[in-house]
Amino acid sequence: MKTRLALTAILAGMMFFTACENAQKTGADVAIKAAQSGYAAVADQATQYVPDQAKDVQSSIQAAKDAYDKGDYAAAFEASKALPGKIKDLAAAASAKKDELVAKWNEMSGSMPGMVTAVQNKVDALTKSHKLPAGAADTLATVKQSWTDASTAFSSGQIPDALAKASAAKDKLTELATKLGVKPAA
Repeated sequence: MKTRLALTAILAGMMFFTACENAQKTGADVAIKAAQSGYAAVADQATQYVPDQAKDVQSSIQAAKDAYDKGDYAAAFEASKALPGKIKDLAAAASAKKDELVAKWNEMSGSMPGMVTAVQNKVDALTKSHKLPAGAADTLATVKQSWTDASTAFSSGQIPDALAKASAAKDKLTELATKLGVKPAA
């Protein structure tokens, strides 16, 4: 009778363990797949605006998937619990960074055309008087092309690239304006 009772207890324990393991396996599988889908929805924006944080989330998803693939369903289930929060934070950070960069772009795009016009007027005046410093016209042409490239990048959604190009153009334009004696706009 004791043997029968012991076998029943062992069998019940094994069934309980199998049921728990199966629940963890199913839960981890569903959570990992949901995390992959959630990440896929924000991946483009996240990798563009907050690449380090995007890599961290990718690593967390991969760690959960690796644990699952190794059959460590408890670890996979635990790792996958934090993924929805990380993805939500990632989406918020990417959106905030995009808003910040768009604000910088708007500020720059408001001032650049006026600066270009002021420098162009000075270049025109110095050209007429034959006192234009060497390379000034070429630098201005390069700045204009860089600004056009930046505007094109912004229009195509490549905001970080656009801002980098615009900043480089603004730096060159500011240097040229200083060289030509153009006063910055108030």
